Formats: sequence, structure tokens, C-alpha cells
Amino acid sequence: MKAVTFSEYGGPEVLRVTDVDEPHAGPGQVRIAVRAAGVNPIDWKARSGMMREVAPLTFPAVDGREAAGVVDEVGSGVDGVGAGDEVFGFAVSGAAAEYARLDAFARKPPGLSWEEAAGLPVAVETSVRVFTVLGGLGEGQTIVINGAAGGVGTAAVQLARAAGAHVTATIRRADMRDAVSDLGADLVQ
Repeated sequence: MKAVTFSEYGGPEVLRVTDVDEPHAGPGQVRIAVRAAGVNPIDWKARSGMMREVAPLTFPAVDGREAAGVVDEVGSGVDGVGAGDEVFGFAVSGAAAEYARLDAFARKPPGLSWEEAAGLPVAVETSVRVFTVLGGLGEGQTIVINGAAGGVGTAAVQLARAAGAHVTATIRRADMRDAVSDLGADLVQ
């Protein structure tokens, strides 16, 4: 299969489209035919070698951590999803490829484009992780979300509102005020 790979740490110039072996779903995983892959700062940080001390890579590495696509293989222990289902989530061994294995995934809502779905995993997981560290959010609580117009911020605003929290949002650009309000922020500064 074709994939965007790199065989050394570096900038975008180390990326190549190459042929690699197809991945297969292992226990707790699904394999998808990729329709879209997300791009995040974590990707260039890993590719550049900035994270090699905490998360060394094995080369060649397939780029990307987020993908959306159609399930075509289901590993043992996976329930509630089958071949043909549309999902998005975290790619185990790279997302910028024809096929990717996902180990954390959810069904793609019908109204969400492939590109939108592929951009959700890192932002949503980051928001959920922070809310968990804070002890969770619930009805009647108030939270300030700094940078509410960014990827993580937009996810955080929506998740906090869905939990019933009062959301005060900060933004850098005044032209984003209405968009952040539309996401559910009660007060936008």
C-alpha cells in the first residue's frame, strides 16, 4: 500500500510516498480504508526528532496519528463496530496511508465530513484528559477555556457545555467571538 513515510528525523523534506506492508487489525483494533488523515503539531514534533527521548520512532515511520475511514477488518475483542462502518480515531502505526489500524475510535456522525472527523481525535482527547485531571465537569460548574477558538479549545467548549458547565471562553481574535459563542460559550472575552 502507499503511505507517507520518513526514514530519518527532519522537516517536511524527509517525507516520501512509499510502498509499505498493509497493517492488519490486532486485538482491540479495527483497520480502516483511510478517507482522511489529520495533521497536528504532535506530528511534526515527532518527525523532527523533538520527542525522540520520550517516544523514539522505528524507521521507516508512517506519518500521522488521526484518521477517519471505513472499517474493513475488526480485531478480536472489538464489539459494536463492523466492516462497512464509518469511524474516526487514533492510528496505531500511522494515518497518512491507504489503510490504518485504530485502537481508540468512535463512529463518525453522518453530518461530519471525513476531514472534520480526522481532525477530532487529538483535540477531543486532550480536552477529555484535562477535564479528567480537573476532576470532571458537571451541571452548574464554571470553567474558563483559554484559546477557545483553537482546535482543543473548540472541542473543550462543546464538551463542557454538553456536560452542563458554564463556559467562559477567551479568544485572541475578536472576529472569532460569534463562532465561539455558537459553540456554546456563555461569555467570550
